[in-house]
Amino acid sequence: MLIRSFTLAGAVISALLCLGTDVRNGKLILLFLGLWLGAFVGICLLYLLVLWLFSRFIGKEEPEQNDHPFARKVLVWTIEAICGVARAKLVVEGKELLPEGRFLLVSNHRSNFDPLVTVLAFREHDMAFVSKKGNLKLPIVGRWIRYCNYLSIDRENPRNAIRTINAAADYLKRDLVSVGIYPEGTRNPTDEMLPFHDGVMMIAQKAGVPIAVVTVRDTEKIVKNFPFRSTRVEIAVKGVIPAEQVASSRSNELSAEARKMMEA
Repeated sequence: MLIRSFTLAGAVISALLCLGTDVRNGKLILLFLGLWLGAFVGICLLYLLVLWLFSRFIGKEEPEQNDHPFARKVLVWTIEAICGVARAKLVVEGKELLPEGRFLLVSNHRSNFDPLVTVLAFREHDMAFVSKKGNLKLPIVGRWIRYCNYLSIDRENPRNAIRTINAAADYLKRDLVSVGIYPEGTRNPTDEMLPFHDGVMMIAQKAGVPIAVVTVRDTEKIVKNFPFRSTRVEIAVKGVIPAEQVASSRSNELSAEARKMMEA
């Protein structure tokens, strides 16, 4: 929607500017295309400027205590625009398996596009991810995703990691967002998954929510295919571990069950 709006606005601006020129025939078309490109880029830069200005009012450290519907809409619009430009075509399977309430989403991690396409695929569930510290320090992006309840985790500092786990569980308990994690801990574009960090399963245990197990395929191909080819990205819900089973299981047992679902 955002890209369509920017494209239409650029076309209107360039058409209005062309009306005031004396250029004719083929040169008019070239002028229109040049003005449209300039207007489109200008609108995109203006959009980024507005996001930057809003981000100045967002704190840097403490977790957000409220849900921000407008901020989430802006996040979804922006991700739609990014995926549209990158020509990523999403195919979602098993969405009907997801529980109605909040849940912990556990997924494999192939590229930086994974959280983007997952937020887009499950937009009605208000996904927020537990991410590495560096992502929340990125210009504009870092503060804005914090506004949408994203959390950073420091695996090198157990005390800080527990603090993040508790904050994520609190979000789920208060029905703010559904939380997504990557138990491999880092990107892995191969089909052979890395060992899981079992501790992140404590988020679901502390919150008393089910675990949705999801797989993502081919997001690592988006950058390789851009701009000449589109990329089909498959997102599949493989199953859900009920809240009752989460409560009665150990973290390593939940981790093994989730891994088994993904590998199947």
